[in-house]
Amino acid sequence: MSEGYIGLIGLGAIGAPLAEMLYKEYGDKFVLVSDDKHAGWLKSGRIRINGTPFAPKVLSPADYEGEKLDVLFICVKNYSLESTFDEIRNMIKDDTLLMPLQNGLYSYDFLRSRFPENIVLEGFAQGPNTRIYGNDIVYQNPGTYCLGKNHESYKEYAADLYDLLKKAGVPCILKDDIRHAIWCKLMLNVAGNALTALTDLDYVMFKHSPDAQKVARTIMQEYKFVAATEDVLITEADIADVMHYFTSYSESKRTSMLEDVINKRPTENEYIAGYIKRLAIKHGVSAPFIDMLYSIMRIKEDVYLGKLN
Repeated sequence: MSEGYIGLIGLGAIGAPLAEMLYKEYGDKFVLVSDDKHAGWLKSGRIRINGTPFAPKVLSPADYEGEKLDVLFICVKNYSLESTFDEIRNMIKDDTLLMPLQNGLYSYDFLRSRFPENIVLEGFAQGPNTRIYGNDIVYQNPGTYCLGKNHESYKEYAADLYDLLKKAGVPCILKDDIRHAIWCKLMLNVAGNALTALTDLDYVMFKHSPDAQKVARTIMQEYKFVAATEDVLITEADIADVMHYFTSYSESKRTSMLEDVINKRPTENEYIAGYIKRLAIKHGVSAPFIDMLYSIMRIKEDVYLGKLN
């Protein structure tokens, strides 16, 4: 990395633990990037993470003066990518390394189409148990941040970013086959997010619910066949790993989608189950459970967002 800033956009469930650790290590070299809508809150001085005031430098379009971003960790929701990047695109230089950490696959295609000159690595976060109460952000488990090269020529960039994260004490893994890892993570989201959001199921309860386990396993079997149409091999061992994750969680954790429902926010249903539903239709693969779960989740969201009035 050169002498530019380490930036992060999206101070939510995924972004907050990462931002705190990066700020502690890199201090003034770390910045929060924001659209103008959210900049006031980030600059307010009222934000606390695990009880400690959190007030790094904030860059927004209104006060941007050409500061250089070496790397930008992108943690906004998928549905906010387009509007957010329409505002901040002039902050992204051709040599800014982009590291999206959203659920699913949409962000990679979006960023490569908007910033074809930039290197876009691939990665995701798994397991943070962040909760947000107004200005207070709390977490006990920061989760694990996985990244890797989607391109052989990007191997050095992925390794450098891994070193940057490790230096800050961020739990992270450098994956040789990041594509397979991302598809396995998406399987976890497709099988778990809407199911928990519709039932108020905390992960710590999963081991005590044979019905939840049955539904999740059925969804993953459908998912396996859809993935195969995209030349991704999901094995029974992969499914067993996700089931172990569901049933071995020892502390309270809500999925991000359940948190969204509780707080009556839009969800990423379209980018998780909806993404796989559309692939199934495209390739002529039957996925009735995924289709049904997507539809019920969409109805629930439409109801509490007032879209059916």
